[in-house]
Amino acid sequence: MGDHKKYSLLPTTDSTSAGNPGLSPPSYSADSTDMSSLAQEDATRRRRRLRLGFFKLCLLGMVVYALFLPTSDPEDGEKGEKRHGGRPHPINRRPKNIPSFSFEKHMQSDVEQIIAGSLDSNIVWDRLAEMTDTYGHRLAGSASLEKSIDWILEKAKADNLSVSTEDVLVDYWQRNSESLYFLSPTRGPVKLHMLGLGYSVPTPDPLNGLEAEIIVAHSKDELAALAHQGLVQGRVVLWNKKFEAYAVDSIYRAQGAIWAQEYGAVASLARSAASFSLQSPHTGAATPAQIPMASVSAEDADLLERSLKRHQQDPEAFPEWPKVRLTMGATTELDARVSRNIIFELKGRERPHEVVLVGGHIDSWDVGVGALDDGAGCFIAWETIRQLSRLAQPPRRTVRVVFWTAEENTAAGGRMYAQNHPESEERHVLAFESDLGVFDAWGIAYTPGLWSDVDAVSSTQYLVAAGEHFLGARKDLGFPGAGRHVLPKGWGEDIEPICNRGVACVGFVAADPFPLPYSTSPWYVPEKPDEENKRHGKHHYTKKHEALRRPLDSGYFYYHHTEADSMSVFTPQQLKTSAAVMAVWTYIAAESEIEF
Repeated sequence: MGDHKKYSLLPTTDSTSAGNPGLSPPSYSADSTDMSSLAQEDATRRRRRLRLGFFKLCLLGMVVYALFLPTSDPEDGEKGEKRHGGRPHPINRRPKNIPSFSFEKHMQSDVEQIIAGSLDSNIVWDRLAEMTDTYGHRLAGSASLEKSIDWILEKAKADNLSVSTEDVLVDYWQRNSESLYFLSPTRGPVKLHMLGLGYSVPTPDPLNGLEAEIIVAHSKDELAALAHQGLVQGRVVLWNKKFEAYAVDSIYRAQGAIWAQEYGAVASLARSAASFSLQSPHTGAATPAQIPMASVSAEDADLLERSLKRHQQDPEAFPEWPKVRLTMGATTELDARVSRNIIFELKGRERPHEVVLVGGHIDSWDVGVGALDDGAGCFIAWETIRQLSRLAQPPRRTVRVVFWTAEENTAAGGRMYAQNHPESEERHVLAFESDLGVFDAWGIAYTPGLWSDVDAVSSTQYLVAAGEHFLGARKDLGFPGAGRHVLPKGWGEDIEPICNRGVACVGFVAADPFPLPYSTSPWYVPEKPDEENKRHGKHHYTKKHEALRRPLDSGYFYYHHTEADSMSVFTPQQLKTSAAVMAVWTYIAAESEIEF
């Protein structure tokens, strides 16, 4: 029991006083002022307790509301916004207050036919598998690329499509033999996982390579500080920045050798720009430099950095500065070969001079077979024009599908197309590219063109409404509402020269291949699947996971520019549904009369 004294406003009997000798009872006569003061204090304490209890009750209610009530439409079972880097991002959420638009009746029946036709066969998968299995990779300048183009032309003509080509002068970079070893004083030469970077020069001795100590940097400023200490001259620079985002980290692949050679480095190694690694190096183009440059797997980059740290922290136990042996026989021939863009065309029935441009790039790197980057993007565009050509009447505007060549090194195909197709002869109303993978379809990313300013109707609002109208209620395209979303900032490497003219720019957006409960992405939602759904599958998800789907994030970079770029990264069904979604969006743009 505590020491708090209890007071009563009732008269106290003598027996009470006798039983509590230490407590003086209040007196009505002599201590009336004190009694009144005590009563007020007691009432104040009660009011405070009531307020505190009410506040706790409200706080508890807010916690329950935050934990258990949905943050979006209950019928959708979808999550609200998640934040990454302080920026809001829609996670499978239906847009609110969708503007009202009326769509012509025939458009619905055409969309139904397009989707049914796309889902009817495995032609996209079968053709892509046949081409990649038969000819392999499609490096710009290689014979395998030109054989693949000839194969496509033959198949397209069998489809009764109007198809032609335009010549493009391209560079021819060849990897040839290459290797990287960590010269461990205890284990001997340890073979590391590496890939030379596009446009790299060879090592001074292409057969025996070079041997040099390593120095590790995580930023350009850190390299400058190390050079000031005399730690870069004559060494191999290893850029080992952990993956944050491709747009952030690929700079070390692209510019690392240029920065390193300024301080006397003899070679540049870049940690692969990858969100996940299983000893998988990622190649890619780099700015030509005077020293060789290569990428290494994330695991091997960390091995080299750990070895250097041990030497620096305890030179007595680890007296030797870590060394590597790099051998590269790369060669580059500038403007050495003639490749081709492939152009399919379906003339518009009412506005043939207005062009909706769709496509992807047909070349690839020389690792893997380029099924994901960007064979699938090309082939769903091929299926798009094939389905549109089967409609009772073609769309109002001309639909043109282009497979651009040499995107991976210099994007020469995109520039040549823009040069050969000036706006004075025709008008591109929208340019649509798929070059960020094809898994399940999420939707599109859209940047309005200059012409949209002269139209009273907002083109963005129109597309949002069209996505909801034609795709929002569907459940047969991978997951409920797949393909309906319209995100900002559409862009594509090959369509950039056209978009720079003020043409509306659209990028195909896939859903990330890994459902969030299994993802290593910063978009991860900490929700536990039940026991029966715990098994990991690249393409497996249940209804519980539908709410966790989100646009392409880290999953694409599991495979990007690696030997893993193969037919195994997606399913035949995903190619069907993605082709259907691309065809629907292309039809909407080509059949509508609004300005984009």
